[in-house]
Amino acid sequence: MKRELEALLFATDAPLTVGRLRKIFPDVETKELRTVVTELQQEYDASDHAFTVVEFGGGWQIATRPAYAPVVEKLFRTRRFARLSKAGLEVLAIVGYRQPITRLEIDEIRGVNSSGAIGTLNERNLVTVVGRSQSMGNPLLYGTTREFLNHLGLKGINQLPNLPDLEDVVADKDRLKEFAEAVGRDVTSDEIDDFFEPEPEQEAAPESADAEPDESPEESPAGETEASEPADEAAAASGEGDEDPDDRP
Repeated sequence: MKRELEALLFATDAPLTVGRLRKIFPDVETKELRTVVTELQQEYDASDHAFTVVEFGGGWQIATRPAYAPVVEKLFRTRRFARLSKAGLEVLAIVGYRQPITRLEIDEIRGVNSSGAIGTLNERNLVTVVGRSQSMGNPLLYGTTREFLNHLGLKGINQLPNLPDLEDVVADKDRLKEFAEAVGRDVTSDEIDDFFEPEPEQEAAPESADAEPDESPEESPAGETEASEPADEAAAASGEGDEDPDDRP
């Protein structure tokens, strides 16, 4: 059975879960499957192969070792990959850390409508509907998929970096660039430099609403304001009420 399992792990284009393997080997217990996988890993390690059995996305698959990533990248350099937009990455991160979550909650965090980004992520099978909220209207709840785990090479959601760790990442140029590439976004050195460039100091703002009461008419006894309205309308009609040029912006 070991070589049969090896052939399956080599041929599959997605990690094979215990459930799928049990359907192929119905007479084999889960414990035995895990034992065979471990034996294959040890066999590859002992022979110093360029590949091994990796566990991610809830299953196993044969893959090249990270040390050989540079030469493998040369093989696929001419292949064009569909990269996620900045909005897509933002929504994917929010769903990953806050799932299950509604679209309105995502919009509230981002400050903009996220329907388009959610639709794109859904088409790429990175997020999916996982239920309905018990709040008013029972809106859809979104969560990440197994393909999301495969994309990041994670065994489960609990392997996502802690938020404090992410704060360390965004404070270092090299680590930030590596992280962006890991989640599927190519960034240039100029983009990284722009991110770390301090925001320009804002010019002193014009007098705010605190000065507005000084520009409004002084309080007058009841009835005087109403009495002056017809005169103001007449002045406006005749042009006498135009603003003084010096008062215009």
